[in-house]
Amino acid sequence: MKLPPSVSEKDIDGIIFSELESHWLKVAMVVARAFDRCEKLSLPIPRVGRHEIFAARFQELAEKDRIEGAGDLRKWRHSEVRLKD
Repeated sequence: MKLPPSVSEKDIDGIIFSELESHWLKVAMVVARAFDRCEKLSLPIPRVGRHEIFAARFQELAEKDRIEGAGDLRKWRHSEVRLKD
């Protein structure tokens, strides 16, 4: 999934990290909050495809050991994430 030129992976990651906490949260909740934050910040994330953008970022952040994930992060209602200790 390609981001608009005015939005970087760092922007998306910043939004994700601003919504994470030290305790486990359902990925679906974090994503919903992140979508709201994008709208409040007027980030031009397209409505169509934004799920894929966030899914890719969660997966990469977990693979790079920057966040902790439990479950299959592609299944948002059945997985959880939190900040690393």
